[in-house]
Amino acid sequence: MEINSFPSEVLCCIFDFLTWNDRKRASLVCRRWNGIINSDRYLRHSKLVLYNYTKVQFFSGVEVGLINTQRNIEFHSSPMLDTDELLSTINEAFPSGEAVVECIDLFLRSDHEQLCNLVIVNLPKLKHLKRLNILANEGFRTLNRELQIESETLEKLKLSFYQNTPCHLQTPNLRSLDLVIRYPSDSNLLHAVSQQLKELTVTFQSKDLVAQLFLCSFGNLEKLNISIENDKYLPYTVSRTLVSSWHEIKVFIDSIRGLKKLEVVDKCNMLRHNYLNVFTYAENLEYLSVNYIILDWTIVEFVSKFKNLRYLNLRGCSTAGEPILLDLPHLEELQMPYKHYATLPCTNLRNLTTLSYSSSQKNHAQFIHQIAKTFTNLRTLNLLNFDYELSSNSFEFLDHLTLLKTLTIRDMSVSNELFLKCPALSTLQKLELRTIVTEISLLDCFPDKFRHLYKLDINNCFFYIFTTDESKTSITFGRLRTLMPRCRISTIDSTVFTNEQYDQNPIYIPG
Repeated sequence: MEINSFPSEVLCCIFDFLTWNDRKRASLVCRRWNGIINSDRYLRHSKLVLYNYTKVQFFSGVEVGLINTQRNIEFHSSPMLDTDELLSTINEAFPSGEAVVECIDLFLRSDHEQLCNLVIVNLPKLKHLKRLNILANEGFRTLNRELQIESETLEKLKLSFYQNTPCHLQTPNLRSLDLVIRYPSDSNLLHAVSQQLKELTVTFQSKDLVAQLFLCSFGNLEKLNISIENDKYLPYTVSRTLVSSWHEIKVFIDSIRGLKKLEVVDKCNMLRHNYLNVFTYAENLEYLSVNYIILDWTIVEFVSKFKNLRYLNLRGCSTAGEPILLDLPHLEELQMPYKHYATLPCTNLRNLTTLSYSSSQKNHAQFIHQIAKTFTNLRTLNLLNFDYELSSNSFEFLDHLTLLKTLTIRDMSVSNELFLKCPALSTLQKLELRTIVTEISLLDCFPDKFRHLYKLDINNCFFYIFTTDESKTSITFGRLRTLMPRCRISTIDSTVFTNEQYDQNPIYIPG
C-alpha cells in the first residue's frame, strides 16, 4: 500500500517513531508531510523530549528553530545534559520571545543546575507558557539561592523538590497547583498563593506539616486533592492533634464553602473523624473521593452529609463489617470499596446511573438481580474483582436494567456460556472485557443478543474458539466484523486459540 494513501492521523503516529533529525528530513519529502509535521494540531500533541542518561547519548541536532516551534518540551537533567551545545541553543531560543512553548517539564536528577537556572530565568520571556512541571529527586542539590518563578501567563504549576528548596512565585494567573510538601518552605509557598487557586493537589510527605493546610485561606478553591503519606527518610514528631483549636481554622472553614470536588487519600489515618468533619462546611460539594480509610459508621455518616453529591468514590477502603447505607438523593456515580461484603447501599440512590462494584458473593445471579431491582436507572455497570468466577447464569436478570448502555467486566475469571445464557440486551452499546475469558460461545452470541453494540473492547483476554462438530464452523473475529459492521471491535493484547487451522497453535492478536 502506498504510504500517502494513509490518513493524516496514521502518518502522525508513524512520524512519532522518528528521531527529530529524521522527522526534519521527512518534512522535506513533500508538502503534505511538511504540513503534517509542522501543523499546529500535530505540534500541540507532540512533545520534544531532551535527555541524556549515559555518556554515549550526547545532545545534538535540535536547533533554535525547532525549539521555538514546539508546544511541549521536556528536559531530563543529568551530568551530560548540561552541554555547551544545549545551553547555547536554549540561551538563543528562549530570550528571543519567539518560542511558542505552552508546557515545560523539568526532571532534575543530578547536581548540574545550569539548565534549570537557564530555563527559570527565561520564563518571563515565554509569552505562551501555561504549564510548568519541576520534579527534582534526591540527586538534585539545593539551589544556592531561592528559586524565583516569574510568569505572567502561567496557569498550572507542579512542584516536587526532594531537597529543601525555598521557592517564590510571581504568577498572577496561576489557578492550579500540584505541590509535594516535605519542608516548611513548601507550606510557606502554599500559603502565599492559596487565595488565587481554583485547583489544588497537595501531597504531604511529612506528617508534621499536615496541620498547615488548615491555616490557609482558599477563597476561590473549587477542587482539592489531599494525599497524606510519609517519607521514611524524613523524621517527624507529629502530635495527636493537628491544630490546637477549631478557632484557628475558622478562616479555612469559611474559605471552602464553594468547594465542588474533594479527594482524600489518607494512608496515615490523620484526617479521620473530627478533622474530616471540617469539610462538611463545603455545602456545595458534588464530587467526593475517600480512599484507604476504614468505612465505619462515623465515615458513612460524614459522607451522607453531602446531599448534593453526584459522584462518590470509595475505592481502596475497607469495611468494618457493617452495611453501608447511603442517603444521597442526587448521586449519579458510585464506586464501592474493594471486596464489599455487606448489602447494597440502597437507602436513597434513586438517581444512580453508574455503579462500580466488587463482590465476594457466590450467587452472582441473585446479586446482579438485586442490583437490577435496586438501581433501576443504571446506564453503566462495572463488575470488578469478584472473589469467585462469574458463573454461567450471572446475567440471567441483566435485561431488567432496561436503560443499560455500558457493561464492563474486569479482573476476574468468567465461566463458559456466560453470554450464551445471557438474555438479549437491546440497549447495550459498549462492552469492555479486561479479564481472562474462556467463553467458547461468546462470539456466536453477539450478532443476535447485542444488536445495537457499537463498541467492543477486549483487552488481555484468552479465547478458546474450538468446535467439536465438524459440520459447524465457529465464528471468528473476522466474520464477526462482517456481521456487525457498525461495531468497532478492539482486541488488544488478546490471544485466540482455535482448531480451525492446520494445527492448534494460538493466534496472537496485537490490536
